[in-house]
Amino acid sequence: MPLYLTAAHSSRVQKPASASVTGSRRHSSAPFSNIPRTKSSIQRTKSLGEVLENDLDDQIDDEDDHVLDQTGKVLSVLRVDDAKTVLAAMRHSQQSMFAPLPDRAGMNSVRISEVLNFQKNMPPIVALAHVHALLAASSKTEREIATLQSSGKLRKIKVVGRGNDISGISEALITVQDYEALLQRSRISPEILNDFCNLLRRYPRSTSFPAHELPSTHVSSLTRTGFLVSSSLSGSRNLSLAGSSLVSMPTISRAASGSSGAVGGDAAFENLGGTGGALRLNHASTHGQTGQLALSVPNIGPYLRLLSAGRSHLLELLGKSKYREAPLYLLRERWDGAVDTDSRPSAAKQLRGEFSGIMPSKTKKWKDLYGLNFDWALEECLGAGLIELFETRSVGLGVRGLA
Repeated sequence: MPLYLTAAHSSRVQKPASASVTGSRRHSSAPFSNIPRTKSSIQRTKSLGEVLENDLDDQIDDEDDHVLDQTGKVLSVLRVDDAKTVLAAMRHSQQSMFAPLPDRAGMNSVRISEVLNFQKNMPPIVALAHVHALLAASSKTEREIATLQSSGKLRKIKVVGRGNDISGISEALITVQDYEALLQRSRISPEILNDFCNLLRRYPRSTSFPAHELPSTHVSSLTRTGFLVSSSLSGSRNLSLAGSSLVSMPTISRAASGSSGAVGGDAAFENLGGTGGALRLNHASTHGQTGQLALSVPNIGPYLRLLSAGRSHLLELLGKSKYREAPLYLLRERWDGAVDTDSRPSAAKQLRGEFSGIMPSKTKKWKDLYGLNFDWALEECLGAGLIELFETRSVGLGVRGLA
């Protein structure tokens, strides 16, 4: 046995051989060095407003998956303490149309000015459907409206070609005091203003006038300022009276004289509680002029568009429920959005430097509807017959869509 073969060779500590290839990398001794590296992909994070809105939608959808337990009592009107008469109901509608601007609205000065000017320029009219939501749509209410018209305290404006009588958009009410105030603020000459006011006093219940009642210069000035619009109302009396059996053609033909005068004349339908726009100025055709001028108010277009948008938005929110019905408080929350309120939890979060909701300027209520109040839109839909209110056994009032 050779003397150099000893145990020292087997117990010797040997270092690993270095890489002989030029340019090769030295392997790290870290425990995770052999794990393959992957590049992290950048993902878009949702904003706080989207998260809160999705959470609110999920919460409402979970609570609306079942039919509300109703008692069977349906509310046809909304009783308001300060709206017992037609004039009081109109005043309540005008004062409650827009919500007050919140302190933390999230709007700059330009947007705030735009919203306030829009609210200020709304004409002082009230849709007939809104009055029916606060007062019963009965013959008593219609007789009160007719009495106010005859006494020169109220005017009815019929919007031709916009909606229909069932939805209530085609008829609006305005007090004579508000209408005369609009005339005084306009740039109409005193002569034209005096002649037009005399015409209104001669026909207190008319919604339109023959073209020959005013000179062409007067008509041009009043049309340009928005107080008159051209319309063709020939035959409207027959259409408006057709809905009543008491003034139908068979009834008229069986009357003593065989004419409409036997059952009350042109005003018979409204005297019976109807809402038609009967044409009473029959001497227009004798002068060879059949053109009619319908009564209007300035800036009525934005008012009608806002009214229609408010109704559509409320029905859209109600349509998100499975059975097109939802508790009233949940529907109100959907209308207002997940906004930061002045409640105690929100105040506590503000003291801690946290944000408890989204700014009102990001909600549809302020972004598109200029702060339209939820109660006002609810009354509009209720009076137009688009929704109904009913009592439940557990969650208060419920709202059900009918349209």
